[in-house]
Amino acid sequence: MIRLFSSFLIAVLCLMFYSHVQAQQNEQILVVSSFYETILTFKDGGVPSRKNIDRLSSFISADFRNLLRAARTAEDKHFQRTKNTEPPLVEGSLFYSLFEGADKYTAIKLEPDKKPVSYLVNLQYRDPYGKHEIAQWQDRAVLIQENNKWVVHDLELLGKWQFGAKGKLSEILQEVIKEGENAGLSK
Repeated sequence: MIRLFSSFLIAVLCLMFYSHVQAQQNEQILVVSSFYETILTFKDGGVPSRKNIDRLSSFISADFRNLLRAARTAEDKHFQRTKNTEPPLVEGSLFYSLFEGADKYTAIKLEPDKKPVSYLVNLQYRDPYGKHEIAQWQDRAVLIQENNKWVVHDLELLGKWQFGAKGKLSEILQEVIKEGENAGLSK
């Protein structure tokens, strides 16, 4: 009887653990998909507007949001200094490896052994001109838990083409901020 009860208890605990893990993964996937659904609506390239940064706030970490805001400030100062006679500090789509951006995401896959928690996101862009070719690639969304919820903390741009953006978006944003500050010192 004790053996039966012990087996039953172990089975219940395993089921509870599996349910908890599955619920966390569902929450993570929801955050990643909500983030990408939101940025897919951004039609302007470069650093997003303050309004669009605010639209992302419930899906991104405070650090990520602060980097975006600081980069937006750097862009605004750059525009004021140059009176729009120079290109922006960030040209093209900020959130994707491909300069043109993406039309849609097709899959979100957990990288089970990766720390911090990360998901590979399959993305597509259909060229609206010529043969309407489709570019496909993966970028990575890195998540953390903040205030008891999962949020996107960084992106890793993984595109393989020669002229695409590569690396961690946080590092790209830090360079934009530094470039904006340095440009202000030199003028």
